[in-house]
Amino acid sequence: MGVSLEDLRVFRSVAAAGSFGQGAARLHLSQPTVSDRMARLERDLGVRLFLRGSRGVRLTRAGVRLLPYAQRCLALADEAVAAVRAEDAPPAVRVAMHASFTAGLLPVVLAALAPLERAISSTDAHSEEIIDRLTDGTLDAGIVVPVAHPSTIAVVPFRTDPMICVAHPDHPLAGHSELTVADLARTTIALTAWGHGAERFLTLLRTVPIPAHHLHTVSTAEAAAALARRRSHVGVLPRVTIAPDLAAGTLVEVPVGDLPDWPVTLALAYRAAEASNPPIHALRTHLLPIDVGKIAECR
Repeated sequence: MGVSLEDLRVFRSVAAAGSFGQGAARLHLSQPTVSDRMARLERDLGVRLFLRGSRGVRLTRAGVRLLPYAQRCLALADEAVAAVRAEDAPPAVRVAMHASFTAGLLPVVLAALAPLERAISSTDAHSEEIIDRLTDGTLDAGIVVPVAHPSTIAVVPFRTDPMICVAHPDHPLAGHSELTVADLARTTIALTAWGHGAERFLTLLRTVPIPAHHLHTVSTAEAAAALARRRSHVGVLPRVTIAPDLAAGTLVEVPVGDLPDWPVTLALAYRAAEASNPPIHALRTHLLPIDVGKIAECR
């Protein structure tokens, strides 16, 4: 038995709200209607999607697995409606990148595509999801950290970016000519823990040692940058993610002499058969190679 888009829409709403009642209210439906739909969806799939409790509902493991597929199906359906209604207008160029790179690279991507005079749809996603969406045709291009990919997808590295330490100009460690990891251990750190070098860095910190409450590991570079902007943390993150901050002076680099060298490689991903299509050609021309100066100019 097939799954209806409307059931997926209700499922997404309940998952986001954490309760059947609030999920129903968001969709202007009655709670019994939503409860019946979700019970039927669970029967059709043969799994439980929600764990019911006195404080609402939460997703089961099956529900967690279903959610990204539901989101992709609904996004594709909305995109199809928009494309049909656009009449003779060319379709939007669909681009995705990891949230950590958006602030630094989205201005560059927009500048590359501007001469095409096409609408641009930009979303955030993890690299593996971007590869999946390129494969199923729901994206045109993505900025990724190189990951396993099928032969039909081209993943072309265009930048190797160092991990650096940054702080607000008013932070006590800002303005020093040279510091060590031991100096960092005396402050509070927001670390984007990417790559093998992150473990070497953590080993150095623990050797100092660093108090547990001084180390905060965050999943995105933007989260680390946001904490650094508040003057409360030193951020450890890829340079490209905070190039606009460095250019504007809202964050400054903190020189740490014994910081392990663990660069992050960024790549342009697209369907190999579409390398000559105008949007991909424009991105390849603009991104290969790229430098921090170009990022600052596009702000």
